[in-house]
Amino acid sequence: WNALNSFYAHDLQPEDHVLTALPMFHVGGLNIQTLPALFMGATVTLHKRFDPGRWLQAVAETKPTLSLLVPAAMAAVIAHPQWASTDLSSLRLLNSGSMIVPETLIRAFHERGVPVGQVYGSTETAPIAIALKRDEATARVGSAGKPVPHCEAKLAEGEIWLRGPALMRGYWHADGARGDGVDADGWFHSGDLGRVDEDGYWWIVGRSKDVIISGGENVHPAELENVLAGCPAIAEAAVVGVPDAKWGEVPCAVVVRQKDSAIAEEDVLKLFEDRLARYKHPRRVVFLDELPKNAMGKVQRPALRTLVSG
Repeated sequence: WNALNSFYAHDLQPEDHVLTALPMFHVGGLNIQTLPALFMGATVTLHKRFDPGRWLQAVAETKPTLSLLVPAAMAAVIAHPQWASTDLSSLRLLNSGSMIVPETLIRAFHERGVPVGQVYGSTETAPIAIALKRDEATARVGSAGKPVPHCEAKLAEGEIWLRGPALMRGYWHADGARGDGVDADGWFHSGDLGRVDEDGYWWIVGRSKDVIISGGENVHPAELENVLAGCPAIAEAAVVGVPDAKWGEVPCAVVVRQKDSAIAEEDVLKLFEDRLARYKHPRRVVFLDELPKNAMGKVQRPALRTLVSG
């Protein structure tokens, strides 16, 4: 069922050539393009590990039509010295996901003529549940797209619920007949927050457990991180909540500077002026040499909160 959803999301054909550079112990590297391509009878080229220079070289030499990169990998490719000179014209679609994708990364590929789609889902959903297709990519930058044919989606008090034949039955040895996370009607409660616009396109807001509640107001880290991602002096950044005696918790921006950048705390804070409501602005800025991440390049927020709250 996930493969059928992938056929739809990518307009996958036997003539396609997928370049896989993400780890296949993760559902994204394995199931978004790789196994569906083999099911379709398309060609798959595997890299043992992701390297931005090798990825660019492979695109230029082997001419893949499809590839998948998480945001951290996209940023590494864009920052590589060969980015501007590499021929990317064979790629009819670059897909991304795993987290909210900063618009600056998407637009950088669009400027090179490569449409960037998105896939929303999780290990529990196999993972393709919502997808932004190639013909929608440039008009809906930042959207996750619409539910794929073999998945239902709805919002329950802002949380994304999913149901369909590609979902898990339940968690191993969990309490309850269906297992925690899947209710009696077959809906998986994702823990992710989203919204749907007037045209039916879905937008991922963030994880419910990552929401910062400051003085009773909800602050979504992704909204602040999009602002930080647009600053050329910042290599990468994340926002987490830290305890505060007055407000309960406040946003803290954790920033990795670009090489040779001297951006200071006051410069970071100025980025939010006239961009976001005052209560959403970071109250602290912490500079690190690198952000703690998992193997897929996703920021490990609990570890980050521990680092900046100590």
